[in-house]
Amino acid sequence: MKKVAIIGTGNVGAHVASAGILKNLPVEFLLVDMNQEFETAQVLDLRDTILFSSKTKVSGADFGDKELSQADIFVITAGVAQQPGEPRSALLKRNIKILKSIKVSLGKLKKTAIVILVTNPVDILTQVASEIFKLPKGHVFGSGTLLDSARLRWRLAEKFDRNVEDVTGWVLGEHGDSEFVAWSTVSESGKFSEQEKQEIEHSVMREAYVIIEGKGSTYFGIGAALAEILDAVLSDEKKVFPVSSPLNGEYEITGMSLGIPCQVGMSGIEKILTADLTIEEKEKLRFSAEQLKIFLSEAQ
Repeated sequence: MKKVAIIGTGNVGAHVASAGILKNLPVEFLLVDMNQEFETAQVLDLRDTILFSSKTKVSGADFGDKELSQADIFVITAGVAQQPGEPRSALLKRNIKILKSIKVSLGKLKKTAIVILVTNPVDILTQVASEIFKLPKGHVFGSGTLLDSARLRWRLAEKFDRNVEDVTGWVLGEHGDSEFVAWSTVSESGKFSEQEKQEIEHSVMREAYVIIEGKGSTYFGIGAALAEILDAVLSDEKKVFPVSSPLNGEYEITGMSLGIPCQVGMSGIEKILTADLTIEEKEKLRFSAEQLKIFLSEAQ
């Protein structure tokens, strides 16, 4: 049984585990949190659901445990929460510091380990993590714009009056304010007027802010998205997701991680796909990368 360590057991971390349990993933989740009492409570609450899963286990763990350092997959959700009206970029300095402390606390990981970033701003933290964890290429990546693409897909399905699985379309770039809908990837995008496209894109980009203003944080969607990613890694499905990958020349971008289409399997990101984007979409992707590089340089 593979071991998946979830660092940070708040709403996001707990919902990743919950979604994994309901998906019946063949793993043992190791929950890690600095608040021991809270961690214990989350483990017990989640164990109350494993009656409905024949393959999943849940345990608590602490930094320094040999079992933890030898985990197969690390899902990092720990960080300062985004406040209502606060841009993700404002979290950067604090969460880089937290990420570096997590790396120190975990110690040396085995070379086959995979690290998946969820903490925001996820693209910059993915870039930082790819440099500090020193794992093989593709073994460190972030949740990217998979959640944003899910937000797009259900809106498209409603417009077309179809099942959400029967429509295509990706949101690419930063998981944040400079993200964009790649309309070249949307099925039958020609049926939408420019105004309709702008309205859909605006609602997708604003959804996180609406949720945070209404209840404090987002967690159902990202929990489901991570369960899908974990399933792809564990079963070596070679699924294509728009996840955050460190770029080294792809799309003429170097030195930053962005949400782009990637093939995901047991080695993490096994291939970065070159989507047939329009000239305008490629410019938006590069603009997104430049914005993130500015944020990163200001934090260092």
